[in-house]
Amino acid sequence: MRRLLTFAMLAALALPAASAARTQGANDGTLSVQDAHGTITISARGGVIGSFARGSVRISDPIDGDGTGPIVTGDDWSKERDSTTTTWGGTKVRFRIIGGYFRVVVRGRGINLSLVGTAKVTLDGAGTEDDGSYSVNGGDYIPVPGFILAFPLSLTSP
Repeated sequence: MRRLLTFAMLAALALPAASAARTQGANDGTLSVQDAHGTITISARGGVIGSFARGSVRISDPIDGDGTGPIVTGDDWSKERDSTTTTWGGTKVRFRIIGGYFRVVVRGRGINLSLVGTAKVTLDGAGTEDDGSYSVNGGDYIPVPGFILAFPLSLTSP
């Protein structure tokens, strides 16, 4: 009886974690950005976690209930554009949106983020001597360009 009770308790703890976990899609790619300065635009299905030292983030979540919805902390101000889009700004701001389809535009300096999913990504450095770096699918980090660079993100992205 004691073993059955122990097993039941372990199963009860494991079930919520298993149901919350999202299986990575067969074509999901990864993007990592470190200490960027400029604008990063992401239209994706997946998840993104990020922060910035100073700037703003605009998050659009057009499909209610297909993920966590945007979670933003440390913001000094926010402005709701419409029922699915809000902009937050300030210093030392953290943000995330996990699951479903979303669009994120980050403008500022000290931008760090990680993205997993399939996406259309645009990087646009501020044109300074050091606009940060980025890595696609675990590759080497390369400098964020001082011009607009757009690319699709998937498992097969270079």
